Amino acid sequence: MAEQEDVVELPKIPADAPQWVQNLPSNGRFVDRTKLYDITGHLLFDSLLNSNGIQHFYYFMGTEKQAERALKAFNGLSTSPSDSHDTTNHLDAEVRVAFHLGPGICGHKGIVHGGLTATMIDEVSGAAAFSSIGPCFTANLNINYKLPLLTPAWVLVRAHVDHVDGRKAYIHSSVENGEGGVYAQAIALFIKPKVSVQNTLEQN
Repeated sequence: MAEQEDVVELPKIPADAPQWVQNLPSNGRFVDRTKLYDITGHLLFDSLLNSNGIQHFYYFMGTEKQAERALKAFNGLSTSPSDSHDTTNHLDAEVRVAFHLGPGICGHKGIVHGGLTATMIDEVSGAAAFSSIGPCFTANLNINYKLPLLTPAWVLVRAHVDHVDGRKAYIHSSVENGEGGVYAQAIALFIKPKVSVQNTLEQN
């Protein structure tokens, strides 16, 4: 498991980042996503993390407890069922990630590819699910695209657990401009496998 200091050290946020990005550290617990586990081969944090793709990203968990559960889950450790379905303040249990998107991730020229938007949603929703039910897989992802997302841009991806039913976690998420504008909204279902993720990989 990553050392605690690796998880909480916040890299310097660029001075030209929007004010809402600068304010994120005061609204959550920073987590260094790249050090939660080996990200070799990870689409977002290995292949696309470059000056032409995802230039920066900053990952925040809503609470200390949520961050601790995510750490365990990303390292393949079992976690007991959380109280997410009883949470009355979803903001406290929200995962918030700021992505700085470059010009090389488009579908239509100058517009972020819808597949990348889906990937960001899946990543952040997965973190919310992991912190709730432990290691799990995406079973369903339903996205409503609201507005075209132009590049380059800073975007805020937010996700929280709506409710948990046994091994299933239902996640609500959105992609926003950080100032109230919404590019996409999604509802996802994540399922914790009966066989651990590691055992699933070894069996295949």
